[in-house]
Amino acid sequence: MKNILKKDIHSATFQEALYNSHYKRIYNTCLRIIGNVQEAEEAMQDTFLKIFSHINTIQDEKSFYPWSQSIAIRTAIDRIRKEKIYFEPVENLSITEEESVDEEEIQWTIEKVKQKISDLPDGYRVVLSMRLFENCEFEEIAKLLNVKEVSVRSQYIRGKQRLQEQLKLEMK
Repeated sequence: MKNILKKDIHSATFQEALYNSHYKRIYNTCLRIIGNVQEAEEAMQDTFLKIFSHINTIQDEKSFYPWSQSIAIRTAIDRIRKEKIYFEPVENLSITEEESVDEEEIQWTIEKVKQKISDLPDGYRVVLSMRLFENCEFEEIAKLLNVKEVSVRSQYIRGKQRLQEQLKLEMK
């Protein structure tokens, strides 16, 4: 980004080029977390506003991707936080170890898995999306969502189980 920083980072041309090269990735991140097309579009726009207002803090091109991804994740979480994500209370869940996948390993398309994840309740969807698609650690997810790590792990395990059940039902 040093080459880019030599350019006028506040010019409309620069911002348009940056937007065009990254909007799909930012939008998809927001959509996976939020689960609503209109809200994801708004979160994407908010993300770009934040990116453009703080672009001068980027030191090099390599740091742009993770930096912008982090902004998108936090913006999407802030948006759903306003709607109060429902997490099942930990006390009502029994904590179990992750089960190994059956020997009959079912192959699902990525699109089918994404669709089924978007149909899950908010807590499951957010945690699964952040863990599976954004590669966030449980501790990081807990901090971002302001919940205990054990709750994140429970949501992940339960969400994964429900996702597997829904996929298996569809395969029948």
